[in-house]
Amino acid sequence: MDGDDEERRRVAAHIEWQKQDMWLVLWGCYTRRYWAFARWPVPAGGAVVSAPDPDTLYAEMRRVEREHGFLRWRYGGG
Repeated sequence: MDGDDEERRRVAAHIEWQKQDMWLVLWGCYTRRYWAFARWPVPAGGAVVSAPDPDTLYAEMRRVEREHGFLRWRYGGG
């Protein structure tokens, strides 16, 4: 793993921290993509997103959160 991969792993860890461990976030050295796996209740099969950069990953994570009612689950309400 080169230094560039190490930096991307740090970015992935930071994203996971920002999302309060509601997502497992990894950098795929082989795929050259960021991967995020939902850690909160989602339909069978889970929710996984990937993107080539952090901004796109955040956008995909937010899309999945809206699609599966993450804020309703996390904070309650209808």
